This record gives sequence, structure tokens and C-alpha cells, in this order.
Amino acid sequence: MSFRKFVLGGACLVIAAMAICQDKVDRDFQIKVVDAAAKYKEGKTEESLKAFEDLFKINPKSSDVLAWLGFLYLRVDRAKDAVPMLEAAAKDRPNDLEVMNNLGNAYMITNADAKAVAQYTKIATLNPKMYEPWYNIGNIRLRSKDWKNAIVAYKKAAEINPKAPFVYNNIGVASEKINDIDGAASAFAKAATMAPTNASFVKNAAYSLLKTKSPEKALPYLEKLVLLNKEDFDARLVYGDALWRSGDKKKALEQYEALMGKTKETASFYFNLGVLRAFAKNVAGAEEAYRKALDLDGNDLDALNNLGILLYKKGQYEEAKTLFDKLSGLNPSSKDAKKNLAAAAVQCGDLETAKKVWKDMLKAEPSNVGVRLDLANALWQTDDSAGARQQFMIVLQSDPNNSEALNGMGLYHLKQNSLQLAEAAFKQSIAGDSRYLPAYNNLAVTLERLNRRKEAIALLEKALKIDPQNAEIKKNLERLKSAV
Repeated sequence: MSFRKFVLGGACLVIAAMAICQDKVDRDFQIKVVDAAAKYKEGKTEESLKAFEDLFKINPKSSDVLAWLGFLYLRVDRAKDAVPMLEAAAKDRPNDLEVMNNLGNAYMITNADAKAVAQYTKIATLNPKMYEPWYNIGNIRLRSKDWKNAIVAYKKAAEINPKAPFVYNNIGVASEKINDIDGAASAFAKAATMAPTNASFVKNAAYSLLKTKSPEKALPYLEKLVLLNKEDFDARLVYGDALWRSGDKKKALEQYEALMGKTKETASFYFNLGVLRAFAKNVAGAEEAYRKALDLDGNDLDALNNLGILLYKKGQYEEAKTLFDKLSGLNPSSKDAKKNLAAAAVQCGDLETAKKVWKDMLKAEPSNVGVRLDLANALWQTDDSAGARQQFMIVLQSDPNNSEALNGMGLYHLKQNSLQLAEAAFKQSIAGDSRYLPAYNNLAVTLERLNRRKEAIALLEKALKIDPQNAEIKKNLERLKSAV
């Protein structure tokens, strides 16, 4: 969403000045002019306007009346009526800055941009110390989407008056339009620093700084923004996100929890809340948030993934499998979704689903050794020893020393009662990875069948030194020793 705002030149209206009356005959008329002007200064704008309209009927050529009528028409949003009055006044007072400025405003409001720029340019030439003409030229350029020339005009205004926050704010708006992110952020920050209670300026600074290479600089402005407007829940949400990205997950979670029930319920809100709760080790709260995200958007990929992982870790494999299955369907290019689906299927004892997933993955990525070994082991467990052997052989073609594949080949030979081939494969597996314990255990079984129990016992004792807590190694060692 965008919160960029620029300020038009209405603040540059100037009360019309009055000419000095030389003719005694006009004194009564001039007194009435003064009285009409006094009504405006007393806050009686409509009465003042009515009085000047009556004076115009008496003397339609009075420059004082023309100038005041033009000014008052602008004040009551009748810029179209102001134009002819101010044009006539300007002819009579060609160097009157106030009249020229108000005429420029009237042109700008009625979209006569070229005429407005001409007026403001004359003013800037006559009085180089006035920043308002350049500011208003900048507004016209901004409105016409002439971003670069708008910036030029605003910068001239800023040189004359470096303490005008709305000038810098508008520089920021134009800079964003030409994708000068750093320039926009710098300008918005200046505006917000000069006017720290202006929520629009502070918001512009915060949001633009979030786009820079140093988004952490946005945090002070976001913090100020939420203090200025506690009901701006969108800003508080952005503040929470910025805290999260800056690493302050505790404060980020506080912001999110405080927004419960106060901001629009979206899947992304509850997903982020779930992630933050998970970081805080609130597993139940994280699960609740992820489920809420999926209630709002059942196809939210991130929520499906995170809830699936959370349930998998809790041992709720069936539901985790269902979530990963849906995720794989929605995002068929995701390797992680497929891996997680296969892992959950294995935990559920559904090796057929796991095999199907792994085969599908290998079609897209035949060189994935890990997936191929998973498939081989699943084939072995479902009594497809020939299929398992084929997968182990493919792995060994690219990685001849792969300990797991060599162990698998050893198991195949052991099943075929080819004990010498099994022994060789298991020994090669251990040579490839001296800490790969399944090969030790399987080699001990092979040696036992070859009536070489002492070697088998020595081998298992060596394995136990690698992992003293390995229950299977302990069990087989005790069995072999008792048999001796």
C-alpha cells in the first residue's frame, strides 16, 4: 500500500494589498474597501465577499476590489471566478507579487498549468528570496508526472527555505517515482525530522526507509508512528514485520499479539504470528495460528508447510502427510514438499506412497543420490530386492565409494547367500566410511555365517567403541559371545 502524500500550494495565498488613494472623490469608496477587508480579517469571509461584490458593481475597474475579489474567490473555492478578477488586477499592477501569486494559484487550481508556471516564474525573478513560486512549480510538475523537473523545482525551493518539511516530503514523492529509493528515503526522513508530529511525513519516512539497504533505520520512525496514531493498525503490523526482520522477534511478537482482533484477519497475519510463536517455543500457539491461517486460506503454501512440519515433529504423521500431499499438489515444483510427503508416508508405514513420490522426484532429478537411496531402501523393505539392487548400482556408478549403497549391495548378496561377495561389499562400505555402523553389523552376520565368529566379535567390539549406546550392536555382540 502507498501512503505518499504531497501538499499543494494553497498555503501560498496572499491577502491582497490596497493601493493608496490620491483622489478625494474616491475616499468614500476607499473607506468601504477598507471596511470590507476588515470583515475578512475578523473572520467574516462571506460578508467580506458580499461587500466586495457590491463594490465591484460600483467600480469594476478598482484594482483593490479586483485583487480582493480574486483572493476571496480562492478562499471559498471559486477559483474559476477568481481568474478574471486577478487577471484584471495583474494588468493594473504588473509587478504586484501578491496578485501574481494568487493568480498563479488560480491558474494552478483550474489546471491552466502553463499560465501558472509563467506567473510563478515571474515572481521568482522579481523576488529570488521567495521559495513559494518554486514550490508551486514543483507541485505542477508533480501533478503532470514530470518527476525530474518537479525535483529540480523543489530543490530550488529548499535552497531558499531549507526549513519547509512539505518541500522535502514532495521531493521524496517525486524521487520514488523515478525509483531513486535512497533519495526518496533521505528526503522523507528530513521532512519527518522537521515535523515529527506529522503522521503522514513520519509514515512516508518509515515506509521508504524499509525499501533501502538499511531497513533498520526505519524502526525509529515506525515506533514514532505507532505512538502518534495507535489506531493505525496497518502501521503497527508493518512495525512488527520490521522488528522481525531486524531480529527482535520478542518485540515483533508483542506487536502481533496486540493486534489480535484489531486488524484485518488475513492468512499472512496468522502465518507470521505462527512463525513468531514457534520462535518463542509456543508450539500450541503456533499450531493454533497456522490452523487459523488455513481457515482463511486453505491453499496458503507456507502455512501448509509449517503446520505439516510442526505436526510431523509432534508425531502426528497422518495429518502431516495429508498436508504435505496437498502442498505437493498445489506446488508440484517444490522438492521440499515432496521430500516431506515421503518422510511422513514412511512414518505412517505407507511405503507405496513414499516410493511413488521418490520415483517422481528422480524423473526430474536423476542425479539425486539421497532420494535414490531412499527409494532403494523402500524397495528393499517391500521385498523388491532386484529393484533395490538396481537403484544401489545406479548410485555406485557415479559414487563408487558410497557406503550406504555398498551396504545395500552387501545385503542383496547376503540374501542370495553369496557370502564372499557380501563380505567384500560390507568391507568396502566400512572403508568408505569407518563410522557407518550398519555395515559393521551386517559384516558380523556374514562372518558368523562363514563360521568366523571371533572375527565377528572383534568387529562388533570395534563398532561399539564408535557408538557405545548402539542397542543393535550390543545385542548381536552379546548373542555371539554367549554362543561361543
